Amino acid sequence: MPRPNAPSSRLAGLLLAGGCLATPALAAMTSSYSLVPIYQFDSDLDAGGEAGYAGVLASFGRLWSLDSRSALGLRLNFDYQDWRFDDLAGFGGADPWGQVYRVGLSVPYTVTTDGGWRWGLTPTVEYAGESGARFSDALEYGANLTAARAVRPDLTLGLGVGVYYRIEETSAFPFILVDWRISDRLRLSNPSPAGPSGPAGLELRYRLDSGWELGIGAAYRSDRFRLDRDGPFPGGVGEHRAVPVLASLGRELSEGLSLRLYAGVALASNLRVEDEDGRRLYDEDRDPAAMVGLMVSGRF
Repeated sequence: MPRPNAPSSRLAGLLLAGGCLATPALAAMTSSYSLVPIYQFDSDLDAGGEAGYAGVLASFGRLWSLDSRSALGLRLNFDYQDWRFDDLAGFGGADPWGQVYRVGLSVPYTVTTDGGWRWGLTPTVEYAGESGARFSDALEYGANLTAARAVRPDLTLGLGVGVYYRIEETSAFPFILVDWRISDRLRLSNPSPAGPSGPAGLELRYRLDSGWELGIGAAYRSDRFRLDRDGPFPGGVGEHRAVPVLASLGRELSEGLSLRLYAGVALASNLRVEDEDGRRLYDEDRDPAAMVGLMVSGRF
């Protein structure tokens, strides 16, 4: 369910279909999509009051093989969160934000060298803002650079670095790429591409005899967004950070349709408000929050 990146924060980006280690051979004229309604239950804030949100994450991607060793892609994402605040004592007694939108475009490029190294470059630009935010003040942009190699037929490992301007802040973060088929049933991998919200995270999945798959995953996400220019913190910056830990149950219903149910908890959650120049105004820790989601995804 992040942004991510995250992204909730893109349900932490754990729910978005991606495939950080997709190969050109698998990319020939392939399209993918995902739609994820999510709900995060209310939990207490340190200074008093509660916060939670409901939302939806949507993505569409397409990959084209340029030749036997390289591929170029296009990925669009749309994320929406509708936040709830109740009985606040912090944030000056005002709801810090309400409806938050994130719309992004990424262009991943991969190439495989003679030595078997797979290099990837993914530039990204996103709008991240509350309803009423000024468009030109709510843009984030940057890129990921990755390098990965198959160390044996069942194990691919790599490293990546992301560098992004994230609304009055520039951040850089390393992340690990892994695709390890531990057995015919058990697999450890990155569940989504890394983006402005942070690293892609890790997920362990186990395939049952019935065709269903069990999974458990986690990631660190940090979503920043521009606030309403007419709100209680005009043109300021909101940020939500958390470590979502999610269990899942899913299966592929057909070649073009998969369903996956998610349930888990957002740990180490923090809500932050800055002024329009990125100076901190309020910072509130939040109790662990239960979260659920349903992902509909597929390829065609």
